[in-house]
Amino acid sequence: MVLELLPAKGTKEEAEHFARLMELSAPQYFPVLLGPRFRDVFETLFLEKENLFSHEHVVFAVYGGEIAGMLLGYDWKTREREEKRTGWLMLKVLGFDFLRKLPGFIRASFSFGRLEKGDYYISNIAVYPEFRGRKIGKSLMLHAEKRAKDTAERMALDVEKDNMIAIAVYKKLGYFIEREHSVELEGKVYRFYRMVKELKKKSQLTSEFSSR
Repeated sequence: MVLELLPAKGTKEEAEHFARLMELSAPQYFPVLLGPRFRDVFETLFLEKENLFSHEHVVFAVYGGEIAGMLLGYDWKTREREEKRTGWLMLKVLGFDFLRKLPGFIRASFSFGRLEKGDYYISNIAVYPEFRGRKIGKSLMLHAEKRAKDTAERMALDVEKDNMIAIAVYKKLGYFIEREHSVELEGKVYRFYRMVKELKKKSQLTSEFSSR
């Protein structure tokens, strides 16, 4: 069967897939962070433009004509530009529930929000269980690198510290552990590694910008 990597169009059907795949990417973390309506948040924000969960930043893996997985990613400039609007949209969807979750959300944003100038951030990646073992995740990762190579110095992602399988895969793709960080939500501490992969030297990127 043929694997296609296609930018999201922003349809309602895609939004439903996006919410399910986001849950697969962090099945325990998101319900605690955003509450029981977290799928509503992801579906709504996916359909909107100019936010960190927008379809504008999503690539779907389509295998044999079916959506098999997705990758959500954006660069450091996008994060700076769209972070406030993302919070506003979450407030619009969740209302009082978001205000109640706000302290944890702020802690999480501080923990995950540290992107260096020149970073391209892989926020979330997930593949449906029935499509695993076909190198779809690897294809999505390499596709993200191609998208990032003209404007970014390096790739960055966060992975749960005990997810040894994912860590091993990322290392094979050239990522290394830069630091460890954690966030506490409702009495539980979630520990993560920030992993990065160099794409080009800073001097090389600066030279390319100046020649344009």
